[in-house]
Amino acid sequence: MNVTPAANSKHKYLVLGLLCLGWIINYFDKVAINVAVIPISQEFGLSETQVGLILSSFFLSYAIMQPIGGSLADKFGSRKVILISVICWSVFTILTGTAWSFLSLIVIRFLFGIGEGSYPSASSVAVAESFPQHERARAKSILTSATTIGAVLATLVAASLSKQYGWQTMFVILGVLGLFLALLYAKFLHPTGSQAVKAKSSTDKLPLKDLLKISMLWKLMAIYFGISMVNWGMMSWMPSYMVKVRHLDMVSMGALASIPAILSFFTVLGTGWMLDKRMVGREKYLISIGSVIGIISLYLLSKAPTVALVVTYQAFASIGLGAAVTTTLTMPLKYISPSSVGAASGLIYLGGQIAGVIAPTAMGFMIQQFNGSYDAAFWLLIIATAIPFVVGMTLRTGSTSRQEPPQAVTPSV
Repeated sequence: MNVTPAANSKHKYLVLGLLCLGWIINYFDKVAINVAVIPISQEFGLSETQVGLILSSFFLSYAIMQPIGGSLADKFGSRKVILISVICWSVFTILTGTAWSFLSLIVIRFLFGIGEGSYPSASSVAVAESFPQHERARAKSILTSATTIGAVLATLVAASLSKQYGWQTMFVILGVLGLFLALLYAKFLHPTGSQAVKAKSSTDKLPLKDLLKISMLWKLMAIYFGISMVNWGMMSWMPSYMVKVRHLDMVSMGALASIPAILSFFTVLGTGWMLDKRMVGREKYLISIGSVIGIISLYLLSKAPTVALVVTYQAFASIGLGAAVTTTLTMPLKYISPSSVGAASGLIYLGGQIAGVIAPTAMGFMIQQFNGSYDAAFWLLIIATAIPFVVGMTLRTGSTSRQEPPQAVTPSV
């Protein structure tokens, strides 16, 4: 069947819209636990360290599935992997609402991570299947911006649902919403345009051992690790910090959390435009400058005397790190062979999810050891932000031309 350019253009934006919706609901289910741990810890009598272990148990399995899911999407196509992922994570979101103890939460959240772990890298494959190379940074930035929308809505929705119906019912509602998304995907998600045909017929798919020889991937993994230490650390503990230290109620906390996320949303979109139009071959500067903004903002946040300044500095940190993370996640789509995008993206996401394993538990342990003070926990995040700055300055892409897209990176031997 021949597809006209206009029809193909409409189809790729339908795919992108559905993927964005998936990322938003993905964040609903992922972030809800950060709000729910406040009543959960009271109900089950959990310490900060135990809360950190619950949050980290998800990221352990989530990290393991990143490269596996990407490789499966490269082999079988993104649609099948995405569908299975959405169904699995929705079922385990519902089961989270049935948890009855600390141990049951650990097990359910671990299984939840397995279900959800394939979605990020599979969605990157769907972008590569649907968009030509010179449009992928903007497409990926739109996907990344959807995560900020998810973060905004998730905190607000989770706080409201938990307060009105209880945390158990909240997870059931969110899980059912995910199953509805799976029905939409089954009917409408078909990322099989001309880019997909080109990618799947390509003979330049790199095996994992050759991907691991590409120094850029290791650097991007380290960069994403540092950024994710901050993102997951803040996402996991800022709700508790604002309620316990700054004495806000849960709904007010959720409303204020939306301000940094909204600014991050616009930053991510602007960064995607710059990456396609102005910064080809110069991506390292966006990563390093964004990291410096993050370091300064996090330090000022840790010393802020008022809630207003806390939110202000958190917003500046979101702007800097939003630019850095968008750049990091789009680089595989521009510099790696289309037939290996899933595996390459999965390796980079692996670095971020390792940070997700470490950050919540490490911060919880520090908060407990310092008798409820968050100072040491914030210093952990400041130190982590230095990683993308240092490593980012060593990136080499081999192209400074705006007119022609750079060639795919090949393994160094």
